[in-house]
Amino acid sequence: MQDIIIDEEFESLLPTLETDIIHNGCRDALVLWNGVLIDGYNRYWICTTHNIPLNTIDMQFDSREKVQIWIIKNQVSRRNPTPIQLSNYRGLHYMAEKKIIKNGSGKNQHSEVSDQNEHKPQTQSTAGFLSGHYKVSYTSQ
Repeated sequence: MQDIIIDEEFESLLPTLETDIIHNGCRDALVLWNGVLIDGYNRYWICTTHNIPLNTIDMQFDSREKVQIWIIKNQVSRRNPTPIQLSNYRGLHYMAEKKIIKNGSGKNQHSEVSDQNEHKPQTQSTAGFLSGHYKVSYTSQ
């Protein structure tokens, strides 16, 4: 492994999240679902380690899968994931969407009948729906 030199002047130009929170407090609230932390793990550990006050907000979701989808969308929108990370997020999003069942026949929300389409079944699959959301190509099998 190559030796890495840390230049303190360069490092000081790039404050870490911890340094920022210590100097400025925790500006963003942690997000909870039924008391479970779903966003802000790094902020939580920094604030609890340094006894820095923090705020929380509660979000409501119908299911664990909907929480997973929110987390995925939140991470993809605020980060610059690598192509491999983005592919992984798409796969996780797909698996969570497939678990959300609306009726006894096993159809999920992307194949359900809705008032908007005049009681005709939607033809879009979960994969087709997500390909549009993530702007990637999709070919049905």
